[in-house]
Amino acid sequence: MKTKIVFVTIIALLSIFLPNIASAQVSEYPQITEKACDSCTPCPEGLECINFPGIGPRCAESSPCSYFKCPLNTECIFSGPPEMVTYCPNGTLGKGIANVICQCVGPECPATSGYEDTVSYDLLTKTVVHAINPDEQTVSHNISLWKTTDENRGILETPTTTTEYRGRIVVKQSKLFMDTPAGEKPINILPGYAISKAKGVAETPEIKKVELKLEAEKPVYSVKGIKQARLLFIIPVSMEIETKIDAETKDVISVNKPWWSFLCW
Repeated sequence: MKTKIVFVTIIALLSIFLPNIASAQVSEYPQITEKACDSCTPCPEGLECINFPGIGPRCAESSPCSYFKCPLNTECIFSGPPEMVTYCPNGTLGKGIANVICQCVGPECPATSGYEDTVSYDLLTKTVVHAINPDEQTVSHNISLWKTTDENRGILETPTTTTEYRGRIVVKQSKLFMDTPAGEKPINILPGYAISKAKGVAETPEIKKVELKLEAEKPVYSVKGIKQARLLFIIPVSMEIETKIDAETKDVISVNKPWWSFLCW
């Protein structure tokens, strides 16, 4: 009897304290949903797949510049999806993702202004690079690189993904490289490969954010996703899981889960 009472008490306490920990990040904009999207994962009717600075690609209402707030001294620029066709794994044809870009409008325009993850980007280059696909074949990919005014942050855009990066990325002989203290390190895989690998390793069907950054003197993808589970087989929760993947070697570096994940199934 005492064991049953203790068990019920634990469940009650966890149901009170864990919802805020377990729930997915809620956007401050009601027009932007929590549903992630990409070229091969379309949005419901009436919504568009739009990549927002600091938020990532989400299903959202049209005319994003009418509700998304850019930093001071920047203006909202809506860039429609690129006119290119994507061949999806299920055999269907997808299309590119639209982007919201906060563009500087003055010489003193700051890179940020009260929004840590909202910055101004300028187009650096559009080119073709060689990278490894999930099927381990090296093929050509169309990419666009956007950068901030100080070139320390930017966006790596492919026909199927839009990924923020930190550091300096260059293109040499149709290959991507990241500047590191140990010299230029190749980026052998694009975000789509990292997403595919993270979904398989961490079992996270819903990807929330992907970022390419410099860690331990090498380029690393950080893929954050959501996994639905049940705490103690009873309470439905959403676990945020971060998978880090070496962009040069394709190796999984780590999989970070909430401390209470061992209680979930």
